[in-house]
Amino acid sequence: MRIKRAARESGRASRERVEARRALLRRLIGEQTVSSQDDVVRLLRAHGHRVTQATASRDLAAIGAEKRADHGGSERYRLASAEREPPAGHAELRRLMREFVLAIGHSANLAVVRTTPGAAATVASALDRAGVEGILGTLAGDDTVLVVARTARGGAPLASRIEHIQEGLS
Repeated sequence: MRIKRAARESGRASRERVEARRALLRRLIGEQTVSSQDDVVRLLRAHGHRVTQATASRDLAAIGAEKRADHGGSERYRLASAEREPPAGHAELRRLMREFVLAIGHSANLAVVRTTPGAAATVASALDRAGVEGILGTLAGDDTVLVVARTARGGAPLASRIEHIQEGLS
């Protein structure tokens, strides 16, 4: 019985150490330039965590860190949730919307995007790829995109979000 309790307590302590190490890693990535897994190993060791490159790799994946180029072109780890820039698909969506969208309306859980003739499928596909928050799906005709919101009254906020993307405010 004592062995089982000791193993259970050891497992709990191990999970707590892992969570503490990952919280530290999140903080370090937010505060410093961390450009390699070797940097992660070095920084964690400097804070008392004995880790290997394999552990660093697992921790980076677990916290959602991604290697991205900064404004100067140097690659560094960043937390996806901490990104301040719009998602990559928004730039393409904005360009297409400025070129093809004539009007945006809404009703209940729907946003309706009116386009030039023949452009609806292109705009619908860009909306899908951009990962705009609140979109359940799109349906395109020739010159109209029906955008279905995830919530019953989500049409108006969704139309507003789409307009903000088109105007470059998001």
